[in-house]
Amino acid sequence: MFHVLSAAQFSKDEILEILHSASQMEAILEGPGFCELAKGKILAALFYEPSTRTRLSFETAMLRLGGGVISETDVTFSSITKGEVLPDTIRIVSNCADVIAMRSKTKGDAAIAAEYSSVPVLNGGDGSGEHPTQSLLDLYTISKEFDLESAMNVAFIGDMKYGRTVHSLTTMLRHFPNIKLQFIAPDALQIPDSYFQEGDLKQEALSDEIIANADVIYDTRIQKERFEDPAQYEKFKSVYIFDVEQVNKMKDSAILMHPLPRVNEITLAVDDLPQARYFQQAANGIPVRMALIAKALNLSA
Repeated sequence: MFHVLSAAQFSKDEILEILHSASQMEAILEGPGFCELAKGKILAALFYEPSTRTRLSFETAMLRLGGGVISETDVTFSSITKGEVLPDTIRIVSNCADVIAMRSKTKGDAAIAAEYSSVPVLNGGDGSGEHPTQSLLDLYTISKEFDLESAMNVAFIGDMKYGRTVHSLTTMLRHFPNIKLQFIAPDALQIPDSYFQEGDLKQEALSDEIIANADVIYDTRIQKERFEDPAQYEKFKSVYIFDVEQVNKMKDSAILMHPLPRVNEITLAVDDLPQARYFQQAANGIPVRMALIAKALNLSA
């Protein structure tokens, strides 16, 4: 059974296969806009943590494939509020659907769900753990601009400690040895050692040199919901701000990415600059998740 639980589960060949399938799905979106590959199949979207892009992207992907969607998006209306344990919830839901897309506040929940599910589970983010489907759409976005086998500088900026999108994308980028990774974050929010390798750059200051040399800047939000101490969040929330002046220091060919939502770390004026890719990045989630659902259901385009 094909579950999507962690970026580490994918080989390079599997990643390239999914990116190719996503391009086929994008062709469907640009043509008729839908197909009937998943006709008669049901996606259960279990989102126990706030989400706009990921949930709607999964649901849209299934509908574009011709399938149906059932969803639970407010934990207060779930039996979990009554004290039901996750394994019981998953056993019931997997009897109602052919595939489950899930987001939770707790690291490791997706793996638990997969253990008890009779249908594939697609991890839409588990707390501060991982977000593997996001990393695939991030990689797809990069691959549309650059040859993944070529030399490239990718600079991650913001919350490296709790940033599950950074954790997953970093893991996938390791398959492409010509890509140099840089992590710029306050010391208290730096990348965990398990994701750092010799040859990477780790520092607190965001210099003009880093901005000018980067091919990809992957900016992230300082995540208020991950802080137990509000004062710590206030301390870090505005440490890196990308405005027009900063983005104009980037190469013309470089791209600025962000997993969204943004708060104040990218100003609205940046949206019109040629380097901005975060809205296209979000849109790429639909063909990528179409590809993943098709793979999970063993459907072929």
